Amino acid sequence: MPDTQTKTPAAARPILRTIEGVVASDKGDKTIKVVVAFQTRHPKYGKYLKRRTVLHAHDEKNEAREGDTVEVAECRPLSKTKHHRLVRIVKKAPERALQVSAEEIMTGKAPEKR
Repeated sequence: MPDTQTKTPAAARPILRTIEGVVASDKGDKTIKVVVAFQTRHPKYGKYLKRRTVLHAHDEKNEAREGDTVEVAECRPLSKTKHHRLVRIVKKAPERALQVSAEEIMTGKAPEKR
């Protein structure tokens, strides 16, 4: 007679470490590049230096767009470079405004490249 055990719902996986950054690229399918900017102090001179890290994150629903501020969390390796997943979109980027130059409005065609 097989041992029948009552299955309890699996506990949600713990969120290891969350990081906020800006989406630099959303061109990959289910993958986003997130740029995380931070400041660190130089060990010898004490000056604060600006540094940045680019993380590849898994975006299951392809909902993040370029310029969005997002929160990503560590997870198991999903590919050679992808080991973070999208938790939430903190702030959406504004829609790109269509920029039309005065020359284009007056002449009806795009200006020539110089």
